[in-house]
Amino acid sequence: MNQVKMVLIFAILLFLSCVNVSAQVIKGRVTDSTTNEALSYAAVEIRSFEDDVYIGGSSTNEKGEFEFHLKGRYPKIRITVSFLGYKTIQKVYAPATEYSYLKFEMQEDSQTLNEVVVKGLSPAEKVQRLAYNVSLVETAKLKSTTMDLSNVIDKISGVKIRSTGGVGSEANVTLNGFSGRHVKIFIDGVPMDGMSSAFGLNNIPVGLAKRVEVYKGVVPIELGGDALGGAINIVTDNSRCTRVNASYSFGSFNTHKTNVYAEHTTKKGFYVSLNAYQNYSDNDYKVNIDSYTKFNEDGSNQEVKENLTVRRFHAKYHNEVAILKIGIVDKTFADRLLLGFMGGYEYKQTQNASTMDWVYGARYTTANTLMPQLTYEKRFKVLKGLHVSLNGNYNFGKSYSADTASCNYNWLGQSQPKGVPGELSYMKYRYRDHNGAANFRMALFPADGQSVSLSSTLTTFSRSGKDETAYKPTYEHPSQSMKIVTGLSYKYDYKGKWNTSAFVKHYMNHLEAYLDPEGGINYQDFSNTTSYWGGGWASTYFWGRHTQLRLSYEYALRLPTSRELFGSGDDIERGNSNLKPESSNNVNISVTANAVDLTDHRLTIDAAFQYREIKDYIRRTTNNDSGRASSQNDGRVRNLGTDLSIRYTFKDAFFVGGNFSYIDMRSLTRYVTGTQQESKNYKERVPAIPYMYGNGEAGLTLRDVFVKGTVLDIHYMMNYVQKFSYEWNVYQNAELDIPTQFSHDLFVSYNFGKKSEFTVSAECTNIFNARLYDNFKMQKPGRAFAIKFGYSFMK
Repeated sequence: MNQVKMVLIFAILLFLSCVNVSAQVIKGRVTDSTTNEALSYAAVEIRSFEDDVYIGGSSTNEKGEFEFHLKGRYPKIRITVSFLGYKTIQKVYAPATEYSYLKFEMQEDSQTLNEVVVKGLSPAEKVQRLAYNVSLVETAKLKSTTMDLSNVIDKISGVKIRSTGGVGSEANVTLNGFSGRHVKIFIDGVPMDGMSSAFGLNNIPVGLAKRVEVYKGVVPIELGGDALGGAINIVTDNSRCTRVNASYSFGSFNTHKTNVYAEHTTKKGFYVSLNAYQNYSDNDYKVNIDSYTKFNEDGSNQEVKENLTVRRFHAKYHNEVAILKIGIVDKTFADRLLLGFMGGYEYKQTQNASTMDWVYGARYTTANTLMPQLTYEKRFKVLKGLHVSLNGNYNFGKSYSADTASCNYNWLGQSQPKGVPGELSYMKYRYRDHNGAANFRMALFPADGQSVSLSSTLTTFSRSGKDETAYKPTYEHPSQSMKIVTGLSYKYDYKGKWNTSAFVKHYMNHLEAYLDPEGGINYQDFSNTTSYWGGGWASTYFWGRHTQLRLSYEYALRLPTSRELFGSGDDIERGNSNLKPESSNNVNISVTANAVDLTDHRLTIDAAFQYREIKDYIRRTTNNDSGRASSQNDGRVRNLGTDLSIRYTFKDAFFVGGNFSYIDMRSLTRYVTGTQQESKNYKERVPAIPYMYGNGEAGLTLRDVFVKGTVLDIHYMMNYVQKFSYEWNVYQNAELDIPTQFSHDLFVSYNFGKKSEFTVSAECTNIFNARLYDNFKMQKPGRAFAIKFGYSFMK
């Protein structure tokens, strides 16, 4: 720890002695192009041209003038000026040596009256000023790290990522008490339900996203879907440019990650991009156990109670993914028309079941992804900007699950022969999970300050396969589902000070499965189509220039996912086709205050409160006799939650912030099913969900360190989770508790300057080697080191 302090002190001294203290001054004036009148309080934002890093933001004064003092040198900057009722202007500018004066003449545009234009905020930050309770993070400063998207999302207020291990492990999102499939994940508004685990949050490099938006509670209809607890939208960078980004990293546990991204747009509007990445890790980190199975020479075995530290021995993982997109942009018939194809392969060894009580030494799974994609967008001139978009994909991939070993393993890596093959259940199961997703959106603006939006999202699933261990072909029961969620909303915006959206949703669910419609044991091929209605509203009010209030309500439904209905395919998670849809009344209240909003200093505070009353809550459980997992309806659940975040930034040189969340999620199912006996779990906390957690972070950016034009970034992160139980724990059994956890991470990156665009990064995660646990006390990696080399080119 003392060495870390010495490095920080040395870096600061270097900054004071090496940084060029002279500043570039950018002054300018914004006027109406017709009347030449000054436009006061127009939003002015400056970003670096090469890497799109936010430099500063402000607003014009009463004379329409603005002024920036840039610390450091920028060969090119991008200046964006926006004002309510006018067309946004964006210019790329090469600042003069010391002083520059710019003029911006803005043209009226009634359509922009439907947008809230905010002083000194980037486009991403403007999303936060919607009527919905939304948090977001921009990824520009995180692209030099080895983080994946799950690591980034885990730092957002109210969010906790649940994982089952190291690289390639399953990652589930907990958002204000709702976890796993209660929270829907989208990429550019398209559901990720149908994408294989090779394209999961825990595998996607952070460089793929420009920003990540987290909607807590009520979700805009544009993100079509049946989210109950919220939604996460990964927004990629759609700017028109030519660029190449390449990186390679290696680290602890023999972990290697590579990412190459290239795109080019011609002057005639032809677009092509390629994004390829791979991840590999032995995942052989150490874990702590309190017992193991001892294998005796006579063929018997016994459980030995002993606290040991052992190394994982069967957890290798690797995946390779390539995404190609070609098409045209900025044409009369399409703003964007892209055809894409995603191909991927994944290999994963299975070290244990849903809990660490069951250890394996030979089970593994593989998966191939073959997914065509379509993207179409067009903003027409009719109806003041009719906007139409269509996105779709379909996965033709196939998977394989193997469990063939004729022996059992223990945590010491030892094996004992057994009479029948299969550690859990003998299988050589080859199957196809055909997943499809499509989203159609249309928005029109019938009058100034008003908009009407229509969205419809279709997701389909079907599974077919064959177990090669079967002596003869068996009848394959249907495993198919289809969901269509359609939403219609109306929005009214009053002069950018207050806006309200009202919406209605229709849910349609079609299921074909092998089940007993009455919930008994008389199984049969069953087909059924059901439909439901939901709706709500969201409103926001801007109190002065620095405070925003939000209030929203929704009656929402979530239809069971294909994995909850039909299982995982490897027999570790079994399906339950009798699951009922969940329904919930959601109320959300939040406030955002820019307590300090100056040119060089900004202090932002966010506070939110959520209330949920859920019927037929779907909860994931484990079987102590086999380690398998499954889902079941748990009756009524009530959830009260609050989260608070605070962040201070000084220019583009320093930031510090943190967030805290508290969730009180309890069972309101009073009686045991079919009886008048009061349930022992009545009013108890729902297990396996962290109820109190938080994050803290701080960052320092030093320019011209050692060499002029270089940038040194130092980023520290802290994570806290309060003790919680992973099973119902009425009698306060300590063995069912996951202990309180603190972890600390440090990231350091050094960019060699604008000409070379080379970056070297080093990081240490879980610095103090704390014991970290998650899903059903699954232990996560200890201290780990990594180094990353990156190259970036843009013009």
